Amino acid sequence: MPCHCAALSDLAAVPMGGGGLDERVFATIELIRDHGGSQWWLNLSRCTACGQNWMIAQEERIFDEYLLRRVSEAEAGAMLAGRWPDDFMTYERVLEIGHIFATPCVFFDPLADSLIWSAHDLRRERPEITAAEVARLLGVTVKNAGRLLKAKVR
Repeated sequence: MPCHCAALSDLAAVPMGGGGLDERVFATIELIRDHGGSQWWLNLSRCTACGQNWMIAQEERIFDEYLLRRVSEAEAGAMLAGRWPDDFMTYERVLEIGHIFATPCVFFDPLADSLIWSAHDLRRERPEITAAEVARLLGVTVKNAGRLLKAKVR
């Protein structure tokens, strides 16, 4: 089965459920190692057709996108040894990169669990983050970001 690696840029986004593109891209990409821990979204994967390594951030809360960064053999080896590049190491950075490729999803429920979890994850990573910064990252109003930060995590 041919792969889609050559068609992807070094930093790419693949929409989840976007016309089947995700299924085609990931048909030849297999998981090598989950980062685990607080970086639940992050993994190292490799294409079974061409051997290309990818660092992948799966962002299903706000953008519904897979964010992929092409990595060299040396970088993949370092990742397997526990030394990961900074690109996707914080959820804030993942959302920043998400904004390069897409617009945040619009939620019918302004206090949807995904928004609450994301706001609290951002605050946990960086306690001094402002409601305005959270609002921009999540694509909500500053007033709603304040509500999300005060809401109890369910």
